[in-house]
Amino acid sequence: MIETVQVEVGRGRPAFPVDILTLGQARIVRIPDIDRIEWPATALFDALTADDLRAAAGLVPAGTVDAEAATLLLSFNVYLIQTPAFTALIDAGIGNGKQRLDRPAWHRRDGPFLDLLGRLGVRPESVDIVVNTHLHADHVGWNTVLGDAGWEPTFPRARYVAPRAEFDHWNRLHRVEPSAPVLHGAFADSVLPLEDAGCLDLVGSSAEIAPGLRFEPAAGHSPGMCVVRLTLDAASVLFTADVLHHPLQFARRELVSNFCADPQAARATRERILTENAGTGTILAPYHFASPAFGRLQREAAGARFVPLPLSSAQA
Repeated sequence: MIETVQVEVGRGRPAFPVDILTLGQARIVRIPDIDRIEWPATALFDALTADDLRAAAGLVPAGTVDAEAATLLLSFNVYLIQTPAFTALIDAGIGNGKQRLDRPAWHRRDGPFLDLLGRLGVRPESVDIVVNTHLHADHVGWNTVLGDAGWEPTFPRARYVAPRAEFDHWNRLHRVEPSAPVLHGAFADSVLPLEDAGCLDLVGSSAEIAPGLRFEPAAGHSPGMCVVRLTLDAASVLFTADVLHHPLQFARRELVSNFCADPQAARATRERILTENAGTGTILAPYHFASPAFGRLQREAAGARFVPLPLSSAQA
């Protein structure tokens, strides 16, 4: 059972919904940096037609496809993991104050993410690990905040972990033209400051990050992307990064997002991960799914069906 909590953050902002999954002594929280945004369907999957969208209504959770408006419902989720051994964040959203001129919805944002963390009892200095599954701009924004001397780590005690192959790819591009806005500028303002601060830990695609927490390779969407698996006595949770962008990809397995660098590899990675985890009881935690985002894969003759975990509601 997932508890959906409406968290009041003050400053005249509306309450934000967070989804809390408790597994034994562990608590896993979906915290949206941007929640429930209507994204133009062909801006995500250019192969979709109007007929496809009309047919999708019965294939996906209610409200996630608007055929008339030709939009898909997305969120940009950061996952908080709290165990007796560590406090970790999986991916780091879009962040605040970042210059993203070609992404108006991300440009110089002033979102309540840190307020939400605080209301959940998590101060920046209490975070032990920040995991970047890959280095796209919408996954690294909260790595840094603007300080007196420029961009600095948001979580001052944290070890920031990223796949080495991913960093090396974007760093090569940055070195060729240092003034170019690599990753919409995110490499310069949300990644390199971590290296300068000495807190960036570059690891292999199958590395153990912490006890029970490890990377698994998932390249295709980006050159070195990984998914993250949390293994507990109570369950296994797989944070799927951008292996999936929308529930429609369970029914339309051939769909690959416009943002995938290697569509063939991205499709093969998704098929492998869905096949390996279907029917195992593994809980999926997708990055871009709106609530309810947590779910399991039920094995079926045609492949796998995503079954969201049931929700209950509460107020924080």
